[in-house]
Amino acid sequence: MNGTLLPERIDAHLAPDEIVLHRRTGSCRLAVYPDPDAPSWYAALAALDRALHAEAPRHPGSRLPRALATAVAPRLHIVLAGQYARWLLLPWQAEIASPVEVDALARLRLREIYGDTARHWQVSCAERPPGEATPVCAIDKELLDGLRALAAQHGCRLESVRPLFAAAADHWRKKLPRGVVWFGLLDKAHLSLGLLHDRRWLALHSESIDPADHAAGEAIAGLMARSALAAGVATDAARLLLCGADAGECVTTLPGAAVSPLGAALPWLPAATTGKQRESAA
Repeated sequence: MNGTLLPERIDAHLAPDEIVLHRRTGSCRLAVYPDPDAPSWYAALAALDRALHAEAPRHPGSRLPRALATAVAPRLHIVLAGQYARWLLLPWQAEIASPVEVDALARLRLREIYGDTARHWQVSCAERPPGEATPVCAIDKELLDGLRALAAQHGCRLESVRPLFAAAADHWRKKLPRGVVWFGLLDKAHLSLGLLHDRRWLALHSESIDPADHAAGEAIAGLMARSALAAGVATDAARLLLCGADAGECVTTLPGAAVSPLGAALPWLPAATTGKQRESAA
């Protein structure tokens, strides 16, 4: 097939303060200005709309039959900042085995934690072998509907929507050692943190952390200690592998842990920078 008929891949990261749009020809970043009277993701979706308008997909779909145009439509892959996702880890229960039962239990737990607002979320449960806990992610259904509508409007096929934490964990999986280890994403002043044993999830947490706060390292250390205690795991010698654009802010101030900075969450996203690097850039 002619190379011009191959579907183009477009990656986009949506965050509260900016979006990053990445395609084969390069990347662009647009600032996001949230509206306090609208859902938190609304401005990011509007910025993505502007970015796609500014760099219209380069493909011959409009000159092709519908079936072929659909086949060669650009593939849009979305990663969402931690603020747009909620995480839950369901312990393994032998009596709850079918996907329908797991989904129903996940929805019940989310409503217990977050109240009625959880009714408006789309819930996704990762497949896990028997005996392993199930990671659960919930995303606002209106945001997902908006992404589908926007992709269709721009002649794109919405290929995937993933939280950045999940995408980063998959990207860095081969770097995760056996034994007990922490994997964290600190990006856009939001921390997503997981505790693993032999690459099996034992705990998942997500909360806002200001990397510029002098107490941020202590706050993360406290969260790690509480998570380990709840999981019944000794983590005295455990390492923290930390990625994300804000990771460099806390690496030198995090007490009681061996921190290994990984860099960018994904290859096409901005890498972590330290305070000194930012000062020199300024």
